[in-house]
Amino acid sequence: MEYPLRDGKGTKVHSFKEFLMEDETKIGIFKGSRGHNPDLDIIIKYQEKGKRVRTPKHIHWVIDMLIKKEHNKELSLKFLKYLRDMYERVDGFKNKEDRDNCELKETTSEKLKKFVELNQYGEYSVEFIGHLIELMIKMEKNMPEDNPARVFKELMDSMLKEEEIFVIVSKATQIGRR
Repeated sequence: MEYPLRDGKGTKVHSFKEFLMEDETKIGIFKGSRGHNPDLDIIIKYQEKGKRVRTPKHIHWVIDMLIKKEHNKELSLKFLKYLRDMYERVDGFKNKEDRDNCELKETTSEKLKKFVELNQYGEYSVEFIGHLIELMIKMEKNMPEDNPARVFKELMDSMLKEEEIFVIVSKATQIGRR
């Protein structure tokens, strides 16, 4: 997977790791340069079959989960709880080799199969949302322990508490760390 830099020179950046979903959506992982440890930073992009490369935002999967929740509240809340609990199990990258190998251990087909019914609703599969969130957790955990990023964690807590939509959307669209 590749995307063009906005450098006016036509430079393209290539992913160092890709994950292919069952629906042929690809998630590409690119080397980043920000955060507490820029050598371990990643940029996440995705490409649905026949569409352009896009940068995922929290609001994308949040809206999709709200749609899923309208159709199957109980299973959606179980999936959200699984994703939230995953936050405690997933570690940030320990070194460049760990980043470059980038294994997703919490969102295997086996672990997600109990949630596949949710694929009937919304735009994204549980596989895509799971992979995306596992990667976002790794990215968020790249921040220093004394000044951690908490956007994802707080967003998941708001969704599980079923806070009003204004609160959820506000958390999903905020920029930077809290």
